[in-house]
Amino acid sequence: MGDHDDFEDSQFPDNDEFIPYVTGGNLVQKSGAKVSLWGKVVKVTASEGFYVKTVDDQEVLVKLRRPLDEPLEGWYEISGVSQGKSILCDEYVHLPQEICNNIDTEGHKSLARLLVALDDPWNLGEDNSNLMSGIEPMQ
Repeated sequence: MGDHDDFEDSQFPDNDEFIPYVTGGNLVQKSGAKVSLWGKVVKVTASEGFYVKTVDDQEVLVKLRRPLDEPLEGWYEISGVSQGKSILCDEYVHLPQEICNNIDTEGHKSLARLLVALDDPWNLGEDNSNLMSGIEPMQ
């Protein structure tokens, strides 16, 4: 009956496959971890890679493992390892124009904040100080 063991394996993909989305603001918290980030290319350099502006208006350096061989413009989803204020890029995928015309930057920021909060439920980030206002600690 070894056949249905394979079925269970494919039913539950390896948890390592999930890479959390981050914004420029919570990239530092994820230093050393694999992350995904959405950003719009603002500058390409021959030596370092390219810079993107994230949905929360931060500039992040995307370091490449090999030199670019194509022009970059527009929005990209970048996956790689957070190095504080930069990402060591494993791959980048151009986001099609129809997605970029109406990127919900607020929604994407909220998603990234939520994922960080789920990972670390007691840390709601710096910009959420008013989230808990008026809530009294339990006695």
